[in-house]
Amino acid sequence: MNKIVLDLNYMKQFTQNKYIDGERKNRFIGSKMKKSATKYVREVVTQSMQDGIKFDWPVKLAFDWYLPDKRIDMDNWSFLKKFIFDGMQTAKVRQDVFLDNDNFANMRKGYTETFEIDRNNPRLEIYEVES
Repeated sequence: MNKIVLDLNYMKQFTQNKYIDGERKNRFIGSKMKKSATKYVREVVTQSMQDGIKFDWPVKLAFDWYLPDKRIDMDNWSFLKKFIFDGMQTAKVRQDVFLDNDNFANMRKGYTETFEIDRNNPRLEIYEVES
């Protein structure tokens, strides 16, 4: 299965409430957080592309969240999709871009989300469910 896996232990620092707190303290903090999160996703997606993972856009996506605990609300985790789609757009191998644009044309089939707890291996698995 074509699947991208992100480490939620790392992504935890960019959840919505933490991002809002950063923006309120100083706009440059929020900007740095966005750049860091997008860069991490770009690196993971680029490696996935090198491993042969590719999605046929437009496609319906599944986001399976395996959270470390119940302390952070699900909507705060879901906010990370902003950084995820931005990272997918900047990921490329040679001239091949993973996602050329996260506009309506590519995202119109939407996505589903499920949430579980996995204390030992918190992660986000992203894969296509239909093309």
